[in-house]
Amino acid sequence: MSTDMTSLGGTENKETDLRQLGQMLGVGQNSRATGTGRTTSDLSLDEILLLHSVGLEPVEVVFGVGCVSISAGVWVWSTGPVTDAHDAFHRALDEAKESIRQQAHAAKAVGVLGVDVEVRCSHHRSVVVVTGTAVRSCTDEAGQDRFKVGYRSPFLCDLSARDFAVLTTAGWYPLDLVAGVSYVHAPRRTLGTAIGQSTQNVELTNYTETLYQAREAAMEELQSHISQAGGTGLVDAKIVDRPVRFASHVVEFLTYG
Repeated sequence: MSTDMTSLGGTENKETDLRQLGQMLGVGQNSRATGTGRTTSDLSLDEILLLHSVGLEPVEVVFGVGCVSISAGVWVWSTGPVTDAHDAFHRALDEAKESIRQQAHAAKAVGVLGVDVEVRCSHHRSVVVVTGTAVRSCTDEAGQDRFKVGYRSPFLCDLSARDFAVLTTAGWYPLDLVAGVSYVHAPRRTLGTAIGQSTQNVELTNYTETLYQAREAAMEELQSHISQAGGTGLVDAKIVDRPVRFASHVVEFLTYG
């Protein structure tokens, strides 16, 4: 009989611990934003605990999408930048960021973490989809916010909750998700050059030089956007450089973070 009572006591203790863990993760406090007492997150358990250590808790998964048309004929073999594709990407990114910020604001979040950026470029449109977890400040026993940084609008950050906790512990805070992109036509080789190189293992200098040109343009644009956002630098930059799938003579260079 005493063994059974011990077993019951152990079960009760475990249930109490789970309830306390749930409260620490912010489940019990989320009712102030959603009225349901529930939270939705794509963060792992250890990420949520680390996030809580810096005064934040997840609210819900939010997303935004932007879709902008690209004029017909811009992918025809030419020279120089593909300006229309460049402009369409940034308009689509701005629309997606505005949409996800509105959802974060509606959830009373201070920002969005773990933002995933998906870019789809086709002949006629540029589509950008951003997805992440909106987070807000936890409150202490006195009802005061534990996260003391005041943002004018929800920040967007592609860092994981783990990296965010490390960054903020060191005194640095994310401001915005910024990007630089460039689409550049690789110049045609002359017929004689193409025939002469067809049986040789040589560098295609037209593509090499185009990649350098695209890289410089995208990185310069990125630096400009960092300054506009009021930032002092960029961490964990993502870089994509490749030929455009349906127009292999065009080099795409994209960097964001």
